[in-house]
Amino acid sequence: MADSLFDQIKSKGEAYVTEISNNLMSNPTFIEMVKKGLAAKEAIDREVAETLKKMNVATRKDIRKLEDRIAALEAELAAARAKAAARPRPAPKRRT
Repeated sequence: MADSLFDQIKSKGEAYVTEISNNLMSNPTFIEMVKKGLAAKEAIDREVAETLKKMNVATRKDIRKLEDRIAALEAELAAARAKAAARPRPAPKRRT
């Protein structure tokens, strides 16, 4: 008994799933329904994005852009601080 019972069951399950998916992918009605579902999702995504824009709600893309800008500003600030720290400071003037 080279294959365990689990391996045999797994193999039969994989074969069954492959057969079902092949049958679905060769069915023109199924393909058309998948296309319609994807088109509907895209339309819903557009409408949601437009509604959020009208409500002045930031999108993920907006947040990502803000995060990138903050990171760039933090890098600039760190560079400016490093440059300022590396500059020799004039000696304090003595009072006479």
